[in-house]
Amino acid sequence: MPSKALALWKEQFTFLEEAERDFDGLPPEVQQSFLSHFLEFSRHPWRATSSLDVAPIRDMPGRWRLKVEGGHRGVYRSLQGRPDFEMFETREEVYQRLRRYLESRG
Repeated sequence: MPSKALALWKEQFTFLEEAERDFDGLPPEVQQSFLSHFLEFSRHPWRATSSLDVAPIRDMPGRWRLKVEGGHRGVYRSLQGRPDFEMFETREEVYQRLRRYLESRG
């Protein structure tokens, strides 16, 4: 079942099914933190501001992260100029999963 919390943002961003499951599994306060950043993020998905912590992921070309309070990240890439979220996890979980994925791709 898709996340109802993300429904309002699906016109601005895309979410892989796995990313929606990740989001639904986050603690409510972390979900709220992401949701509270999405308005500004929709205006500046590729640029950090004083209140928005976005940056490319080092050694992962084409991948970006949105960091929120508590150490959680939303990892995304550009899909036809729009943010396409691939996962929502802690820093450690994100890097472990990305390494496994890249290793499986050869």
